[in-house]
Amino acid sequence: MKKFRIVSLLLLVVVMSTVLEGCFRKGEEDPFVSLKSRKARITNTWDFSTFTGDYLLKLNSGENRYITLFQESESKISETTQYVNMTDATRDSLQAGQDTTITWDGKIIEAYYEIKDDGTFEFAYEYVLEKTHGKYYENGTSQSINSFWPAFPGKPFRVDSTMSRNYRTEYRGRWNFLDKYDGYKKRERVVFEIENATYITNYSTYYVFDAEDDDGVWPGDPVDTTYSHQSLESINHKYANGEYSIIWELDKLKGKEMKLYRELDHIYTHALTGYEGYKSTRKGNETVELIEHVEQ
Repeated sequence: MKKFRIVSLLLLVVVMSTVLEGCFRKGEEDPFVSLKSRKARITNTWDFSTFTGDYLLKLNSGENRYITLFQESESKISETTQYVNMTDATRDSLQAGQDTTITWDGKIIEAYYEIKDDGTFEFAYEYVLEKTHGKYYENGTSQSINSFWPAFPGKPFRVDSTMSRNYRTEYRGRWNFLDKYDGYKKRERVVFEIENATYITNYSTYYVFDAEDDDGVWPGDPVDTTYSHQSLESINHKYANGEYSIIWELDKLKGKEMKLYRELDHIYTHALTGYEGYKSTRKGNETVELIEHVEQ
């Protein structure tokens, strides 16, 4: 009888340790213990509260770009790029005479992860960035600079342009925790296996042309003063299960908060016979803080 009790106790310990295994701390900022398993805690709809992406893009021309994409709240986002060793082509496109730093400000349209109990997930991240640029022509132009700019012979005028970049990414597929590997604990990382991916980009520029009145007062008479240009591109990929995946380190999963982190190290090389090759290196990291979605 005593032996039977000992065996039963050992079996109970094994069963309880298996059941509770997912309830103890895994991530650096996890609670020490939780009454819910990690799967029960992660299955939810999560809104992005902050996002920080720090990247270094190295081009084979010698030009480096230090890029920071920063979502400071559920609605505000900005992108700052520091250009170092700029090429002539980059200077011309940016109208900059030397190395420079440029910031675009914008807003979040939609940003969420929906992680379901059946092992599937949906993801969407959409934001728009805008930047305004102005240029003054002191002596005017005798003819249109291009097909849509009006001519202002001998009269000073100004061109103000508002550039807009809209990005949307959608993923659908399956998710799961990863086992203990390479120094990581079991269930410390989560993998999203993408089966359907959609990328949509929309670039637009809005121009305002403003001529100076004879008395030197701005704005001048409206003469063909506005023009807009738009470019839209949509790309869709379908993958077999496990063909394309994204892995996040799960640093925090407690209450109504989740924190994800991952490192990036991507090298792209393109070689074509008879043409100059191209190589770029993109290194960096991304940190995401999410909160439980609340229906409005």
